[in-house]
Amino acid sequence: MDEWCRWSDPKERLKWVQALIAEKPRHPFAFLWRHLSWAGVATRWKLLGLKLKRDEPLRLRLIKGIVSEQYPRGGFRSSLGWTGLRLLQLAELDAPPDHPAIVKALRWVKERQDPDGCFGELPSVPTSYPTLWGEEVRFSPFAIGVTAFALCGILRWERESYWVQRAVQWVARQIVQSREICCLPCAVHALHALAVSHLDSAAVQVAMERLVHWLADHQSERGEWFVNPEATYAVLFGLGVCPLPSARVQIAKALPMLAGLQFLDGGWGRSYRAEKTWVVTSALLFHELLETFVALTERCPWLKRPTEWLERLPPSLDESTTAP
Repeated sequence: MDEWCRWSDPKERLKWVQALIAEKPRHPFAFLWRHLSWAGVATRWKLLGLKLKRDEPLRLRLIKGIVSEQYPRGGFRSSLGWTGLRLLQLAELDAPPDHPAIVKALRWVKERQDPDGCFGELPSVPTSYPTLWGEEVRFSPFAIGVTAFALCGILRWERESYWVQRAVQWVARQIVQSREICCLPCAVHALHALAVSHLDSAAVQVAMERLVHWLADHQSERGEWFVNPEATYAVLFGLGVCPLPSARVQIAKALPMLAGLQFLDGGWGRSYRAEKTWVVTSALLFHELLETFVALTERCPWLKRPTEWLERLPPSLDESTTAP
């Protein structure tokens, strides 16, 4: 169990966090603790369990900004992908489940479901979506990724409904029956959706195992995936919520690589830094590897990105275009 979980009293946990970031400025919490974005609020409210009064106006403003983008029929930009992204962000911002915008969005998505269980975009809507960590992904109109991407947000609000479970089962069947995994974006969003569905199904279990094994086959001895450190955030989005022991093994193997990618201010990435840092920190917390990672950075301080690059980063790169 990571140390922060031992503080059940919010006041004691707050004191612990404040002391921690003062003592260890490279700790991932140090970067997210001060960030005024949905990822910063989600870290403080959800990961740390600290519903700070100072965050309440910001949280409500972020929710209002997201809701203002909703189209009258319920979708965001008439896109399943954008609607799934916004539903996920609203969940991380702790919006109430009976919020009219959420109810309307779920109803709109349900109407986009095909008889076999998948979701389909209208022909006029591009299947190009911004990911939670700031990159853009593109799917073919009938790819597994379209349904899986939407499910990542839907499942934050609906798990027990038959129509949602039907979509989860469809994704699982496609993974199990396909001759090969088509691409990384489809794989990580499918893995994330299947894992957070908590659906007790043999097909879901087999699909998750296949996806995790596929990712393991593309991990090098140095811990990076697909011979590309920038693929780290996508992979952690999938592995970071997967309960399979083999998912934890991969992340543990990647700890030195993660340390090498981290800046001295505790954050990751050259753009969308809060989002990327949230993805990494969430994965480390889920698999109880955060303390191990911090110990590694203290034991091997040379594993870091140079501060010269960090100092040259324009502030605009720290702002997310997916934030309201």
